[in-house]
Amino acid sequence: MRSLKFTFILIVILFPLIVLPFSMVIAAPNQLKFTAIAIKSSIGVSNYEIPQSVTYSVEINFTLTHSAGINPDYWFKFSRLNDRHPNSSLTQYSGPYQESELQYSSITGSDTTPFIYRDRFNNTYDVFNASNLLPSETITLNQKYRVKLNEVFFNNIDSSEIGVYDTSDEIFALYCNNSETYYEKNDFNINATSYSIVNPSDNPVVKAQKICDWVVDHLEYNGSLPDQEKGAKWAYENQMGDCSEYSSLMITLLRCQGIPARKVTGFVISNVASTKPYIGQEWNFYSSSSKPSNILGHAWVEYYVPNIGWIACDPTWDEQTNYFNHIDYMRFNFNVGAWFSIPQLNDTSEFPHPCIVSYVTSVFDYEYSFKVSVIGVNLIAPEIIVLIIIGVILAVLAIGITILIRRSRKKRFKETSYSNY
Repeated sequence: MRSLKFTFILIVILFPLIVLPFSMVIAAPNQLKFTAIAIKSSIGVSNYEIPQSVTYSVEINFTLTHSAGINPDYWFKFSRLNDRHPNSSLTQYSGPYQESELQYSSITGSDTTPFIYRDRFNNTYDVFNASNLLPSETITLNQKYRVKLNEVFFNNIDSSEIGVYDTSDEIFALYCNNSETYYEKNDFNINATSYSIVNPSDNPVVKAQKICDWVVDHLEYNGSLPDQEKGAKWAYENQMGDCSEYSSLMITLLRCQGIPARKVTGFVISNVASTKPYIGQEWNFYSSSSKPSNILGHAWVEYYVPNIGWIACDPTWDEQTNYFNHIDYMRFNFNVGAWFSIPQLNDTSEFPHPCIVSYVTSVFDYEYSFKVSVIGVNLIAPEIIVLIIIGVILAVLAIGITILIRRSRKKRFKETSYSNY
């Protein structure tokens, strides 16, 4: 009997220690204590946490087939997947949002040698052209990447950790000082609204939080808008927009406060924030001249804080769950800094793929595919797995207690039987 009591007490003590870590995942996965990067960093990026990550293989294939037209002239400008992490030479002060490695690249059919172009925002493009194609002749681009996408949180940033803005830095010239197309910083109403949202004593992170919340409350999501920029002023006045308008308005309100901010554009693999990719899972996205596209283009925001770095937010997804100072492992970034222009066509696109910069006196067909395969995961266990684990633990404990009780009863029965003789 003493042995049974000891075992029961031991189970009572150990049970919370076994179950509690799993119950924390279920109760509040975003509140778990993750390992944070050091507060101060010599590369100007700090105070972030990476709870989860997914590694993907990405294959991009594009083919344009000339159909008709005399002396056609095609020019192409394709964004590369940005390599975005603190040690990247091209993405200064960037958190480890996207660690991208180009493993293979082939362009065929170009008249001139394809070259790499880097714009003032440090976006990288493959530029190539084709002219005098005959009917049925093609030009192609094929690339393969290995991409690690990290879920990144910037939590609990204290005012003492924030540095002082250097307004002479190029960051301000690119992302703050000027009112420009789609970011109408000098608009009277937008400027006045920005100052009504925040307090002068607020630090940049607090200001960004208030502005993000205001944008979410002020705008109503409209997913039927065309894939073309409308801008902050349009969104402010019409009180609606898609991801691009949410981002443009938040960026402009931040710039009014002297906080550098920029738009990030690319694709997401899913519109469901709770998606948990698994090894071997695949997505096939496409765009062509013959059928509607299934590409999930998306835009979000980054704002800059000295000593902390570029902090990602998604005001559109913040409608449903917390995406302030938080970005996930489901979005591929092609472009940062500004809207994507196609000057020869007098057009402005929200998303840079595929991009035929110009074409002259020609008819063509094209096929574009973006294949994503999961090759590695480092994820918090999904809730169903945690529930199964807890269920197994409870079942084992119940069986153990039952066995102990039966053994104890048999022992007492034997002792009673012997005492009757």
